[in-house]
Amino acid sequence: MVAIGSNTPTQKCTPKLMIDGGATELSPVTFANTKTPKLTSMNTRFASVLGSETLIFTGTGFSATAATTVVIDDRACAVTAKTTTKITCTTINKPDKKDTPKLVINIDGIGNVATMGKTILYVKKWSEPATWNNDLPPQTGEAVQVPKGMHLLFDIATGPKLSFLNVEGSLIFPPDANPAHVRKFDAHYILVKNGSMEVGTEEHRYTSKMVITLWSTKYDPQIPIFGNKVIGVNFGTLDMHGVSRPITWTDLKMTADKGAT
Repeated sequence: MVAIGSNTPTQKCTPKLMIDGGATELSPVTFANTKTPKLTSMNTRFASVLGSETLIFTGTGFSATAATTVVIDDRACAVTAKTTTKITCTTINKPDKKDTPKLVINIDGIGNVATMGKTILYVKKWSEPATWNNDLPPQTGEAVQVPKGMHLLFDIATGPKLSFLNVEGSLIFPPDANPAHVRKFDAHYILVKNGSMEVGTEEHRYTSKMVITLWSTKYDPQIPIFGNKVIGVNFGTLDMHGVSRPITWTDLKMTADKGAT
């Protein structure tokens, strides 16, 4: 199909048939933008590793009759409904596995849907007991380790005041559908080490309210280099993007006298 981001309406390629090490060129195939199904939106970016969640994919060029498959990180998502613009499927559970998120939607007789870079991220939710081995969730004064390969979704309104949070996987704060909703997170130290912490991205902004409070005194122990009462990033990523704001300032090319507009 036409490359993502390409403005070319058509694109040709010549397939090769490989037999016993020999290659035979076949007739050229033309891929057309107008015939390529495209994914435009999803009802969520996240799915629990426990499965049994409903995902809805919206786009163009889908089929209401052709066999359709959805595969997320090599795990089938059972298609339960489909139209020319929507595909609905139910996820299954996913064992812990360090991999790169991958979404493949295939429509029989048409080919793969152009996902336009969109993916579904399998996460462990803070609110789910299974995330904490069906034990108590973290309590005030305790430390939390997010290991490499784990994507931890902070889906509760208020968390405990943690002593230390070490993020080697990813910690994600999702916005609430209600813009007035306030999510609160408290800790003494947060260290993002080769991992990522997300409070909205440039493409998917945090559209409700978020309060992160760091606690400490000048006598508390310090993390080398970073100090205390800190969000430290060591070869990691800290993404914080709120709602878009209009320009709030500008440079004047000349003096603005009193009363000028």
